[in-house]
Amino acid sequence: MTEWILRNKKADFPALEQETGLSRTMCRVLANRGLTDAEKARTYLQPQTQPLYPAALLKNADKACELLFAAVRERKRIRIIGDYDVDGVMATYLLYQALRTLGAQVDYRIPDRIRDGYGMNMKMVEEAERDRIALLLTCDNGIAAAEPVARAKASGMQVIVTDHHDIPCHKEEGVLCYELPPADVIVNPKQPGETYPQSGICGAMVAYKVVCLLFEAAEKEGVFGDRGRKEEVLSELLVPVAFATVCDVMELTGENRAAVARGLSLAQTCQNHGIRALLAVYGLTERNISAYHAGFLIGPCFNAAGRLDTALLGLELLLCGDAAEAEKRAEKLKELNDVRKQMTLEATKTAQKLAEEALAENPAQVLVLYLPECHESLAGIVAGRIREQFYLPVIILTKGESCIKGSGRSIEGYPMFERLSEQKDLFLAFGGHPMAAGMSLDEKNALLLGKRLNEAAQLTEEILTRRLYLDAVLPFSEISEELLAELERLEPFGNGNPKPLFAASGVRVGGMQRIGREGDSLRLRLTDAAGTTLTGLYFHGADAFEEYLVKEFGAETVRGVYRGTESVALTLAFSPAIDEYQGKKYPQIIIQEYKRTK
Repeated sequence: MTEWILRNKKADFPALEQETGLSRTMCRVLANRGLTDAEKARTYLQPQTQPLYPAALLKNADKACELLFAAVRERKRIRIIGDYDVDGVMATYLLYQALRTLGAQVDYRIPDRIRDGYGMNMKMVEEAERDRIALLLTCDNGIAAAEPVARAKASGMQVIVTDHHDIPCHKEEGVLCYELPPADVIVNPKQPGETYPQSGICGAMVAYKVVCLLFEAAEKEGVFGDRGRKEEVLSELLVPVAFATVCDVMELTGENRAAVARGLSLAQTCQNHGIRALLAVYGLTERNISAYHAGFLIGPCFNAAGRLDTALLGLELLLCGDAAEAEKRAEKLKELNDVRKQMTLEATKTAQKLAEEALAENPAQVLVLYLPECHESLAGIVAGRIREQFYLPVIILTKGESCIKGSGRSIEGYPMFERLSEQKDLFLAFGGHPMAAGMSLDEKNALLLGKRLNEAAQLTEEILTRRLYLDAVLPFSEISEELLAELERLEPFGNGNPKPLFAASGVRVGGMQRIGREGDSLRLRLTDAAGTTLTGLYFHGADAFEEYLVKEFGAETVRGVYRGTESVALTLAFSPAIDEYQGKKYPQIIIQEYKRTK
């Protein structure tokens, strides 16, 4: 069930229009984001100029800096232990680059997703012992690695944990008890006693804060020669922070929004051959890089490497010092991502069928689906797509080499990590956030997991109602290049700063054509209530759209709509867009949701 909600925040719109020079529609969008003051609106529309929070505000970041800087000065061997997703790879890259800039003896390890699983493990600690590593530095992991950290400490190593994941915890007599690893220093914005202004930052941002303090210490020692060099390196490192923030689905508000805006604006001109080669592979060399490009084109290439091969391919691309070699590596990552997309499509179709069968048999509140043939690295993506389709918490289980592996995606109101913690006796290992989790378990516990989660779910109708928030009713006649240019100033779009969404009621669909390689998208001829006609596009849902029309209007009518001889009336939620064809520009809309006009 989806509830359509028209945001209708009040403001002195004539004054806001006059003071900002923006259209009424744009002013309504700003008001819906709480920006009814002209000065605040102007500031919001220039996120790349906003300062980031001082790194010293992050608890223990100064202590991590002291340990690291001492290790650099004393020529101790440092090893970075990262993670295999975009955030982990970017965090590893920026720490490695920063420490190399300071002349540190540093190397890195990233666990293999299939062979090693998530985070620092005992095998990595044993390898570090053999290699006489003096200091282990984690990024985007480590907060749940109590035993490996203890082993490293017992071996005489120093350990710095930089992470952003939820702290493992349990309840004793109703009191929440946190389980922190015995590291020398823990830098995590979610740890007890933290006062950092924005707790929802990614692992790469946490690492970046430590680097900022490290560079300040190095500057005092005269390492950089002049301040300009330090600022130049820190600006370069904001590019991977931006990609990581978007791809790890952090809220694009406050510092995150400022960092992403600044980092993406630097992507085209940064000195990193790997990033520029990936942009070229996707034809983005002459484009302004948006959060969409980061989250749906560039980022997935790094994830695909970690899922289907090794995350080291992505890290090595970032570290590649030769432009020609970077081009070859970028092509390889894109090829892997193309394979990943096809595998995901096939697995999603299987999961969709299983979900429909499960719900027909028993209206479950938490979908736990077993896809033994699904590549375990794709389980999270598939879970996310099934979650979007059915708007239920979803866990996809797959058959790993030695046990069942799983990945879950949740909905608002169902804190998945907390719910899994209540069933921790079923797992060999688990971890995650309120909205996502990963796990491994014995096959005998797979069926029991779904049973227990559903017995304890207690999801109300309110929680199970998807909410679609609309900014305004927008007549088609108002869609123009000028409006699109205004709306683009709200970038970067993403979690916490959604793309503006508009509505139109009584829209006549008078023509329909399937498009796309798979024929799973639609081009529609639309006429709104005022008589303005334009093109609408609906991506990757043609079958469901057609089934809905047949259900509401009948098969014969739908055949007439395809032919253009009949029309049906729908209420649409959409984003405006401009189509450029043969040198001319035409307004169009991208349909997000639809329902019959009553």
